[in-house]
Amino acid sequence: MRLKIIFLVLLFTSCNTSNYLDGNVYDYDTEKPLKDVIVNINGTTTYTDGKGYFRMKVKVNSNCIMLIIKEGYAVKKICREPDSLNEFSKKKLKNNKIYLIDSNTDLMK
Repeated sequence: MRLKIIFLVLLFTSCNTSNYLDGNVYDYDTEKPLKDVIVNINGTTTYTDGKGYFRMKVKVNSNCIMLIIKEGYAVKKICREPDSLNEFSKKKLKNNKIYLIDSNTDLMK
């Protein structure tokens, strides 16, 4: 009986694991942080702060589709998949640097 309870607890905690994905959004040309950038991950939205920082809770065992949106910049789409253990590594969830390209720059023409 005790073994069954331990198994159920482990099963429940492994199915509901979540983690945080965070990072900073920068202007590609100036390398300055961008404020009020929309960060949408799997339909949940947040905004960057004055230092370009964002943080969102994500499920570790599911795909992530990120849309990074700021007026005057090209929309950036980032797709992330869990690793072979069906999780994101802690390293991949922390301190991501994302660069947006101004839609008026030569790179977009």
